[in-house]
Amino acid sequence: MRETEYIVTIGSANMDVAGYSHASLNYADSNPGKIKFTPGGVGRNIAHNLALLGKNSWLLTAVGSDFYGQSLMAQTNQSGVHVDKCLIVPGENTSSYLSLLDNTGEMLVAINDMSITDFISAEFLSQHADFIRGAKVIVADCNISEEALNWVLENAGDVPVFVDPVSAWKCVKIRERLGKIHTLKPNRLEAETLSGIPLSGREDVGSVAAWFHEHGLNRLVLSMGGDGVYYSDINGENGWSLPIKTNVVNVTGAGDAMMAGLAACWMDGLPFIDSVRFAQGCSSMALACEYTNNPDLSVANVTSLVENTECLN
Repeated sequence: MRETEYIVTIGSANMDVAGYSHASLNYADSNPGKIKFTPGGVGRNIAHNLALLGKNSWLLTAVGSDFYGQSLMAQTNQSGVHVDKCLIVPGENTSSYLSLLDNTGEMLVAINDMSITDFISAEFLSQHADFIRGAKVIVADCNISEEALNWVLENAGDVPVFVDPVSAWKCVKIRERLGKIHTLKPNRLEAETLSGIPLSGREDVGSVAAWFHEHGLNRLVLSMGGDGVYYSDINGENGWSLPIKTNVVNVTGAGDAMMAGLAACWMDGLPFIDSVRFAQGCSSMALACEYTNNPDLSVANVTSLVENTECLN
């Protein structure tokens, strides 16, 4: 029975294109350097991490029929994610993020082209309604439209929906639907934006968590930077989980790994605090790797990392 259980992730997939200059940039001229193409997108990253954690992971997203789209689908499928139900949109650009960095590694300018995410519509999702409702867990990111998010939350049935806010600007789409969400994973700014309550420090988290639960949210997993993670359940379970000391190499994808860890642990029936610690371990592994998705991510490696950290604390 467990082998037939699956997680559906609904969200963005994009190609990250980064140009690194070998020397100081000369504007209006060609600069020698290197260009990297990396699969990305919050939803895609989460689905990839879930596959690395051994879960039966399905991705619902939209890509163009262009080179980036073909490459994204091929690489994501190779990572163990099922992409059969993704939408291919002829004539549209696959979502992409183009950034230019100088020789110190500082990003000078970026352009994002994410208009194709509008094709992840309620109409598209309704075509897969039975499949979505058959999942053990649904994960959605706030890159998709408010209409699509509302469809997911209204049509999930008894399936728990985990939501990644993505950013303070995008998370407002879910403010009126918190009662339909099982687990929300905001950072400090996203929690402030949604609740309207300033989060200046540890002493403010109780009132912020209470606000979310008053609005129907089941579980809150609040990332508070150096203070660690505050977790709170509508039934009263709450507490702090200390940060895991990490040699940070790349911050991109850490939140996506954490969300994958939370969803995977729910699927396995782990207690809330154990789920949070495991999710922090997933995030730590992402931070310590140059790639957005750490290829060494696994249940065994994360468990070992968390256990060793707890021995040190």
